Amino acid sequence: MRITALLLNWKRQENILKVIQSIKDQSVDIDIWLWNNNPEDKTSYDVDVQVNSSSNFKCWPRWLIGSMVDDGYIFTLDDDIMFDRSDVIENCVKIYKELPKKPYPIIGYSGVILNDSKDYWKSTHIHKPNEENDIIVDVIKGRFMFMNKNILDKVLLQNEPTCEDIKISSYSKYKILPSAIQNGLINLDEGLEALHASLEQRDKRNIAVKKYF
Repeated sequence: MRITALLLNWKRQENILKVIQSIKDQSVDIDIWLWNNNPEDKTSYDVDVQVNSSSNFKCWPRWLIGSMVDDGYIFTLDDDIMFDRSDVIENCVKIYKELPKKPYPIIGYSGVILNDSKDYWKSTHIHKPNEENDIIVDVIKGRFMFMNKNILDKVLLQNEPTCEDIKISSYSKYKILPSAIQNGLINLDEGLEALHASLEQRDKRNIAVKKYF
């Protein structure tokens, strides 16, 4: 089955080159689709599809290009994280085939177990899979989300610039951080562009959770 990576580029050019290479090093064939949010970056990256935007539309465009994928699996990979093992996507495909038959499962690497008040920041944040046990979460963080493309046939594609991972997660009835991909990714330098450092973004995450869950 076809597998397509959905990437974004903004101001971490050195990172995106490493991310792309880590995808090419995977043990299975993967199409790489890149939305370039930086109009000043004229690089033609070594990808299968590249869309150069005249403006920075932030995170949502990866789902727009994802909706253009015909079928198969899709996954996101932020530009501050990359694969550290060549079998991560191969394992995700194997895991996905064995998941419960619930609507639109998502496999992730980090996530959130929401508390009763649905306060995003006071909920339980899981930063990586457990070595021994799979972890079921409510929100898969957009840094890495692996799923069947068919979820995008149901998602309403209104613009949700920076909390789109929360919106996408709300359409899934089964979200898991599997132990089989533990230690499969490593962080890259965030630089000064990290969204989570913004107080405005912190407020937006709370609003999005209460809106979609």
